Amino acid sequence: MSFYTGLTGLKAATTDLDTTSHNIANASTTGFKNSRAEFGDLVDSNATMGGGLGVKTQAVNQLFGQGGIITTGNSTGSKLDLAITGNGFFQVKDPNTEGAVYTRAGSFYVDVDGYIVNNIGQRLQDGSGPPGTDLQFTGTMPVDNITIDKATGNIDARDATGVTVTAGAPLNLVNFPNVQGLKQISDTSWLETTASGVPTFGLPGSGNLGTLMSGALETSNVDLTEQLVNMIVAQRNFQANSKTITVNNTLTETVTNMIR
Repeated sequence: MSFYTGLTGLKAATTDLDTTSHNIANASTTGFKNSRAEFGDLVDSNATMGGGLGVKTQAVNQLFGQGGIITTGNSTGSKLDLAITGNGFFQVKDPNTEGAVYTRAGSFYVDVDGYIVNNIGQRLQDGSGPPGTDLQFTGTMPVDNITIDKATGNIDARDATGVTVTAGAPLNLVNFPNVQGLKQISDTSWLETTASGVPTFGLPGSGNLGTLMSGALETSNVDLTEQLVNMIVAQRNFQANSKTITVNNTLTETVTNMIR
């Protein structure tokens, strides 16, 4: 039984190391939120004494704490960097798929058709609710001098003829009753789930929603020093559990030799 108890410890330490490694790898990823592995003990409830069976991974929770804000100055030309300070997400949508996804990564630009898109081509939506409306500039492309009114959410720009054009509807932010219930997918994005609750929408700064900063990006909320300490602790746990298996193997060999 002790072999299996030690094995559960090895699995838990591996999960901890995997989670920490993922955090460290994304320390420079815009809008990334770090995760933390949570563990619980295993106990045989029918045992009269002892009964400890090891450890299990209960969950790998995301920590949605605020990341740092860096100023990029990218709010001119066709580039638009946006950072959220506080609660909320941007609503974006791939033009080739159904359903919106939500992200904190605010690196956007205006494509040749006037749509505001991110680095993988997902279109920024007005956040008025699923389905939202793609934000698109009318007029002659390209546009420059992009500005966003933080009070109204309106995004304006100057087209190639010098005429002021708007991106359509105001930009709203989206929030959820339980952000821990969001399903994490690739590209620092999340999907709505039953556990996350029904999304709410509103202008930046309204209700419990955060505010917007243009010409800025939210960095990863990973603390490298903390993650390196976590990695050392997980490594020690792995070594200690390996040792328990080695010791139990030695004891088993001793008993087997005595029987012989």
